[in-house]
Amino acid sequence: MKNTLIIFFTIFVIAGGNWLAAIALDVAFLDVAIPFAGLALALIYFFKSKGGMASRRLDMSIQGQTGIRMEQKAYVPEKSYIFIGSILYLIFVVGFTFFTYREYFIA
Repeated sequence: MKNTLIIFFTIFVIAGGNWLAAIALDVAFLDVAIPFAGLALALIYFFKSKGGMASRRLDMSIQGQTGIRMEQKAYVPEKSYIFIGSILYLIFVVGFTFFTYREYFIA
């Protein structure tokens, strides 16, 4: 139940940010929805991932500067319900945008 609430809260926060961005840019909600959802997904992936290339590069840089070798831990992927919520929001927005502008895409 807690995980479902986290997913819905993530979708709500991203939709709220999308709405605020649409108001600030004075454009329609759907016109900025896909780029905003993609940006949110990229930011969440970057900040929620552990042991990715950026982390390993930073570790190697610190080891090279200090000369102290850090022990590497095996990366164990974990489910990030925030990331899952952002993926679901992106899928929903792409589907809703395609449905709304279907005459444009099909004709």
